Amino acid sequence: MRFIKYAAVASLCAMASLSGCSNFLDSEKAVNDPNNPTGATTNQLFVASLANIFGQQEGPVAMNVCEWMQQCAGVGGRFVEVQGTYSITSDSFDGSFQSIYTGGGLNQIRAIETNTDASGDKLYHGIAEVLEVMDVLWGTDIWGDIPYSDAVGANPTPKFDTQQTIYASLLTLLDKAIADIQAGGTGPGAYDLVYGGSAVKWTEAAHTLKARIYLHQEEKLGAAQYTSALAEARKGISKPADDWNTVHSTATSERNLWAQFQLTSFGQDLVAGSALVNLMLAQNDPRLPDYFAKNSHGGFGGYNVATQTTPADSVSSILGSGRTNDVTFGQPIITYDETQLIIAEAAFQTNDKASAATALNNVRAEHGKPAIANPTLADIMNEKYIALFQNVEAWNDYKRTCLPALKPAKSKLAIPGRFLYGSTEAQTNPDNTPAEQPLSTGRNWNDPNACTGT
Repeated sequence: MRFIKYAAVASLCAMASLSGCSNFLDSEKAVNDPNNPTGATTNQLFVASLANIFGQQEGPVAMNVCEWMQQCAGVGGRFVEVQGTYSITSDSFDGSFQSIYTGGGLNQIRAIETNTDASGDKLYHGIAEVLEVMDVLWGTDIWGDIPYSDAVGANPTPKFDTQQTIYASLLTLLDKAIADIQAGGTGPGAYDLVYGGSAVKWTEAAHTLKARIYLHQEEKLGAAQYTSALAEARKGISKPADDWNTVHSTATSERNLWAQFQLTSFGQDLVAGSALVNLMLAQNDPRLPDYFAKNSHGGFGGYNVATQTTPADSVSSILGSGRTNDVTFGQPIITYDETQLIIAEAAFQTNDKASAATALNNVRAEHGKPAIANPTLADIMNEKYIALFQNVEAWNDYKRTCLPALKPAKSKLAIPGRFLYGSTEAQTNPDNTPAEQPLSTGRNWNDPNACTGT
């Protein structure tokens, strides 16, 4: 598993706006062996790892998932539209698969952990462990079985761990991370662009991450996962001010990746999706202008990928929205809204309808929407679908609940449940890379049942 991807790492690292990060990239040892950047300091590695996670959460995977979830849509007949209608190959997201391990991925995170373990800084070590979970969870949610236990070290052809085993390992690691964070230490301080080294905020984020993992296993392991998710979410992110957002500036290479893409020649091909726009219109949701620009008729509309007959002049663009007008916009990664809606779903599914309504209406009130006295599961998941615009977690929710009820792209039987393995991994680790499944029917362990649409 040898990956060399200097340009992408440089772009992501630049978002951190710290000169030390460029020193890391210029290090002779880093250039000679990008999997073992021994010339970098712990702080430089930490910034690079944050930047890599920002790129994962905002980059090509997130944009494609936005299309598959019909929050966005592809038009124009070029690659954006092609991928949005499920035509991808092992080359389509090869770099994204590599990012799990290099360019600030698992190799560098493990180096941070080694350094902070040696220095005895438990707070810093625990935060790095949360980053490891965030990185690996993103990978296993998308691809299922991936290299993990054998991924860092001298073995160039690591084994693939099962998704079930990885989830269990990540839950254990989060328990350790929480204990380490609470044990104290100096931490990363100003190098922590997310929480400034706050033990309280990182602990809450870790609990929300645990709740996510329990939800991701529910379809396979059953309703007990809801009980566990509820317990963790109640200890999760407790207020909107403590959301985990990406960090950007107005510098050309440091802008929000969604805003950057909209300014490319392909940006006009990524537009509003009808499923999300129609839902928000029905609820008179005030976030519409934050998400989308008005169409030529002065209203909001989305492209319907299921019929592919939507008139172009009725479709809203993403360019010109509140988010993309602000190139420094911090993309929400893990939030108070998500945490409350995990509580709502898990409480509803464990027959605590009162708690479910309270949590749902906490989010609705935050966005100026009226309360729902007796919400259904669809009410909860629709609210979360709106809240998770441009967030890959919306796909995980859909695969578990089949809500909202989306129709697949025209002439397709189902929305895909996973991506194809990267071509580099398949070429360099052929004996261990699992045989690829057809995109139309392939499922990960945690998602045995496809949502076929209505």
